[in-house]
Amino acid sequence: MFDWNDLRIFLAIAHSGSALAAAKELNLNQTTVTRRMDALEHALGVGLFFRDARGSHLTPEAEVLLTHARQVEAAVLRVDGEAGRLKRNISGVIRITAPEVIMAMFVGPLTLRFRRQHPEVRFDYISAEHRLDLAKGEADIAFRAGGVLEGDTLISIGLPDVYWAAYCSHGYAATHAAPNGLAQMAGQRVIGYGPGISQMSVSKIFMAQIDAADIVGTSNSVPNMAGMIKAGLGIGILPCLSGDLFPELQRCFAPLPEMSTAWWIVAAPEAHNLAPVRRFMGFAAEALRSLRPLLQGELDHKAAVAVMAAF
Repeated sequence: MFDWNDLRIFLAIAHSGSALAAAKELNLNQTTVTRRMDALEHALGVGLFFRDARGSHLTPEAEVLLTHARQVEAAVLRVDGEAGRLKRNISGVIRITAPEVIMAMFVGPLTLRFRRQHPEVRFDYISAEHRLDLAKGEADIAFRAGGVLEGDTLISIGLPDVYWAAYCSHGYAATHAAPNGLAQMAGQRVIGYGPGISQMSVSKIFMAQIDAADIVGTSNSVPNMAGMIKAGLGIGILPCLSGDLFPELQRCFAPLPEMSTAWWIVAAPEAHNLAPVRRFMGFAAEALRSLRPLLQGELDHKAAVAVMAAF
């Protein structure tokens, strides 16, 4: 029998094209990678790679084995993910992930209120702008936003759409003619988003009106963007649930219906089978639906602050 770790190295070389690249990917040294491939070839009784100046290439025999090796990898990842879920179920731990702004504003209060009813449940909090793989068990529950919910097998609960608006600081508005609509953005100083949020439809709609020469910088997250706008660097877009809470900021114009994002609470079926996960998802969805006026920018600053204080 061969070692699964050797099969993992085989897949890394097949994917990267060389033992050196595979070694870097797996945080191993190249000598170890080469030695383990020699051991795997010996265990299987077939050659897996031929090498030339351009790197490592699969032999015909390895091409046949590659599909099966990927199936083994997927099965191992499923075992690992399910074991993690079972371990968390036994210990009463739910691993939850969300973008930084959602984690900071909503997840903390939600889990506090949930634990008052279910004190036996603990949470692991993972703030991440990128999407963790729920099918692999990287998290049990995720709050996700965007135009399309990816993952055909995910169990999801829809939440009220989040409206976005253009904001600036009071200082910026005092020294510039603040726009009263998207069509008035020409000549304004604008802060855009970097990879990730820039691919969301709200960012694309806003930035379509912006001349590249007017962009003074980019931000990689909503909290980062709020800080740059408060500093007076320029105009940027924020979800109303965030922007309306800052006394230093003002809207340039009312939220536009087309500048909104759908979002969900999601879980993989395996995690959803766990009673604490199902209970929390339903609890959180009900609580967040009560915040529709805040999420959709229907409140002024004072009312928004009062709603969050009560939440």
